[in-house]
Amino acid sequence: MQINKVFIKSCDAPSGILSSRFITKNGRKITLILSDSKLYRISDKGLKVTSLNSHLRFQIKPNKLQNYLILETDFLPKPIEYQFMDQPGMWEIMLKQKLPLMDYQKYYEIEKLIGSGSFASVYIGNSKADGTKVAIKAFLKKMLMLSDPIQWRQQIDNEVKVMKYMNHQNILKLYDVFENKAQIYLITQLCRGGNLEQAIKKLDEPLPFLTVKVIFRQIVEGIKYMHDIGLMHRDIKPGNILFRKPVSLKQFGLTVQDGPLISDFGVSSIIQKQLNVYQFCGSYGYMAPEIFACEDDKSKSYTEKCDVFSLGCLLYELTTTKPLFQGNNIKLLNKECNINMNKLLVDCFGNKQLINLLMKMLNPNPEQRIACSEVLNHPVMQVEYDEQGCPLFKDYKKPVTLSIQKPRQQMKSKSNAILPYTSRRNETQSFKRLSQVLPPIKRLSTEMHNG
Repeated sequence: MQINKVFIKSCDAPSGILSSRFITKNGRKITLILSDSKLYRISDKGLKVTSLNSHLRFQIKPNKLQNYLILETDFLPKPIEYQFMDQPGMWEIMLKQKLPLMDYQKYYEIEKLIGSGSFASVYIGNSKADGTKVAIKAFLKKMLMLSDPIQWRQQIDNEVKVMKYMNHQNILKLYDVFENKAQIYLITQLCRGGNLEQAIKKLDEPLPFLTVKVIFRQIVEGIKYMHDIGLMHRDIKPGNILFRKPVSLKQFGLTVQDGPLISDFGVSSIIQKQLNVYQFCGSYGYMAPEIFACEDDKSKSYTEKCDVFSLGCLLYELTTTKPLFQGNNIKLLNKECNINMNKLLVDCFGNKQLINLLMKMLNPNPEQRIACSEVLNHPVMQVEYDEQGCPLFKDYKKPVTLSIQKPRQQMKSKSNAILPYTSRRNETQSFKRLSQVLPPIKRLSTEMHNG
């Protein structure tokens, strides 16, 4: 049903956190009261109310000596304007927590385009307040509507709600949200180091296992934080792991400060029995078996353990540089989830502790699958750092080995993981291959998930 009015009649007893007097365009005096989820309007014609949701957006605009509160929706041809009788005070601060702003150009300026796709473009921008570099992700509303007329708004709202709720060093930060008739803008932390999928494709041999652990631990810590506050990601894959800046992936080149950031929360959800956004969702090759059960039976559900399975797929790919599920029908292979132990032994270079962890993470039964805290506490995942946040071997400042390929002579780290020996002759070549810098984002690919 199309909404053609912002405010509708209400019998509620209005109460809120902010209250101010305004003058309408017709010269009538009104009172607006802001609560946690509603905006009340009191006039000589009675009480009206509107819900604070994404269909409504706002702007506080100074004009000569007056300030105006402007409200807009896609369903009205013109915005509504109310003139403040007093100073705007806390209105912009409080409304910003509940509604998108209309004009991003008041706060940010675009520097250049760094990525584009079917549904969105990504720009580098600058904050006009302090000059901070940011990423501006601009979604085309028309394209989102064409791709998913029913649920496009729900997915955007869900991503914004989840990102506003989170605050963790390994999770991409959302600063602001803007919207106009044509586009939605998400202002986020700038990541110029590309994503993990791009980094893996650039490698011509597996990463040193210590580097794998440093990267993977930080990803797991971010997902554990989500689980601890009652959220699950539901689309963990290399393409959704970003790097803050171009970094060297050679041994000991990656510090905690350069670590990865988890992004793309469009299908993230509260951990609950009845899922509220997309029961069947994710990316083939990384989806837990229990998610496939929801494709034909909407009464089925699952928990945050689905993320642990996806993390297991990611750990395998980080270790071997190839996906766990390969073949002509990735969906079927992922759904059947037949993992060959002998294949794991070969692919993981005989590292039995690593295989033990992978099997616990990739257990088809979610009730028997381990949690993120158990992943972090597993012996093979232990890492020791120096004062600069650089990972170290126990009792060694530099590694003897550069890779975990073709084990010959065993050497133990603090985690007791097997780190085999490579010859001096290959050492220089290995350094050159592993000292590549992650590429900048060349193209944004925004996937729309199955509903």
